[in-house]
Amino acid sequence: MDLPPLNPQYQNLPRHSAEMSGVSLSRGASLLFAQLDLDIQSGDLLWVGGDNGIGKSSLLRLFAGFSRPDAGTITWHQDGARCPPFALTAYQGHMDAFKPRLTPREALGFWAEIMDLTDTSEDLLTRVGLASRQHVPCGQLSAGQRRRLSLARLLLSGKALWILDEPTAAMDEAGTALIVQLIKAHIARGGSAVIASHNAPQITGERTRQIILSAQAAA
Repeated sequence: MDLPPLNPQYQNLPRHSAEMSGVSLSRGASLLFAQLDLDIQSGDLLWVGGDNGIGKSSLLRLFAGFSRPDAGTITWHQDGARCPPFALTAYQGHMDAFKPRLTPREALGFWAEIMDLTDTSEDLLTRVGLASRQHVPCGQLSAGQRRRLSLARLLLSGKALWILDEPTAAMDEAGTALIVQLIKAHIARGGSAVIASHNAPQITGERTRQIILSAQAAA
């Protein structure tokens, strides 16, 4: 399956990095991880594995800047300068956050306006295989089709660091292959990604790393 060409406005991604130093995080009385050092730079792909409830989603939310660690520091840089996380990261979690009465075309148009971006909805929906469903209310889309729409919003953001929590959930074989292709294309143009998954890494290479979270003993 070949992807349609990407709109030129999404081609140029800045040099960037995100770094964790000595990061510790607890959930209630449970220690999720301690003294964690991680970094990701342009062209990197980091897979986060581990059992349910082990802290994969919590780690991703730290990378996205949605929460703060109990100890340690997290910094984000873009084009050599320190930046806030929202300037660099695009997050795709478990919730799709689309209004059921809006069509995919309308939903992407709304997000384009919110993010002050050129509306390229038609091109992006074609890229994720939803061109024929672009005028169907989101409430009538299947779970896999809504995940495809989330991918289109990810592309729309134009952000360099993708943070994906179980991106293949509810996806069929074709949808999973699409995600792999989109991530490969993103990495190839200088992007980076942090992915939480129960499955083994589906993309390998010298810039691909994997971390497996395990239960910690609280001090």
